[in-house]
Amino acid sequence: MTIAALKAARSIDVDAAAGSWLALSKQAWQAVNDIHANGVDPLKENWKDRVGEAAGRKLEEHARILETGADIMRGVVMVLDALSTAITRAKLTMNSALDMAKEHGLTVDEVSGTVRAASGGADGSTDTAVQEIDAMLQEALREATQADGLAAAELRKLAAATCETDPQKALDILQREASQVELNMYTGSIPSGDDPRLVADWWKALTDNQHKQLMLSDPVTLAHLPGIPEDVKLGLRGGPGAKYDRVKTVQWALEHWDDKSIDVFGDNCTNFASEALRQGGLHAKWDGLWGWRGDDTWGRSQDAGGDWLSQRVDYSKSWAGAQNMHDFMVRHGGEEIAADQVKPGDLVYYEEDSDHDDQDKKGVVHHTAVVTAVTPDGDIRYTQHSGGQKNASLDGRIDSFQEQRGHQKMHFVRVHPDWY
Repeated sequence: MTIAALKAARSIDVDAAAGSWLALSKQAWQAVNDIHANGVDPLKENWKDRVGEAAGRKLEEHARILETGADIMRGVVMVLDALSTAITRAKLTMNSALDMAKEHGLTVDEVSGTVRAASGGADGSTDTAVQEIDAMLQEALREATQADGLAAAELRKLAAATCETDPQKALDILQREASQVELNMYTGSIPSGDDPRLVADWWKALTDNQHKQLMLSDPVTLAHLPGIPEDVKLGLRGGPGAKYDRVKTVQWALEHWDDKSIDVFGDNCTNFASEALRQGGLHAKWDGLWGWRGDDTWGRSQDAGGDWLSQRVDYSKSWAGAQNMHDFMVRHGGEEIAADQVKPGDLVYYEEDSDHDDQDKKGVVHHTAVVTAVTPDGDIRYTQHSGGQKNASLDGRIDSFQEQRGHQKMHFVRVHPDWY
């Protein structure tokens, strides 16, 4: 990658490609739903002989193929979105360095990247500026080169999977890997932190919107990065007067999503979310008379046990029950927020919104996860324990989930404890 090549890179073209693939993915999912609603389901009700069964199987086969393609195409969208963002950020860093060079009367060779005085000779008075400009240019080229390599490798893998017909593999292997590559590309655009001055220059070169995007997509890295302004780090953790540390909550969730040592109940999704909040510093709410058995409590004892009797004594009802936890948090200062306002450290709850599911009745909140990232295109990433997922894509997985469990109503909750 050279400066000339980075200058010529057009994120707008990558955005257009991502938009086209996204439209195709949505059309494929619409076709899946139409096949089920207008073909498979009516056949089961109205044509119950062997011919009807055969027709239904054939339609289901076509639906599975379309579903597989839709999820693979969503993976392509993720990679292209990340590439576009990486190009834009790298160009901002590059342009900031080129502007600095111009201010100091320096020139930059667009092929070699060499920084020199306009006269062609070295000038001792500009040595510091040359070093700073060179570091920024090298950082911009590193970001762009890394993103280009990751995107190319992942797109080749997805292209090689065009004959795949297994929806589960498409979602849980192919799209999941593309989803993680996307996040790796965002993280890869962040300097290492070995040079805090470079980090400060890089941060200053970005726009306010890009600051926000980075804070949403990788709060843990930024919160520990030398050179990031302290007020930014404080904001990531929740701001002045925060009652729990959002970064610690996210970090614990990302580090323990597959940690079975925390399991206590048959379904540990809400137990996991509660523990993440506790690790972030959220205080328990205790009933002095009834302990954790009180109806208006949240928490667990330090040495909580695993047998049925211990669960009754050691855990509040709101600790591990999705509906109970949702209701408790909203009742005690929490707010339900719109999807476009969600940020890491919030919670997402799933409410059954149809009669399709035989596990939960309509209107029941049945699942809890921790929001651990939000990508620049607004895709909410969640981390959960039961059915373990780390930074899983809500946009990428919701269609498949709803096909199996029926339509879901999503609740996004920001915890604001009012009991301390």
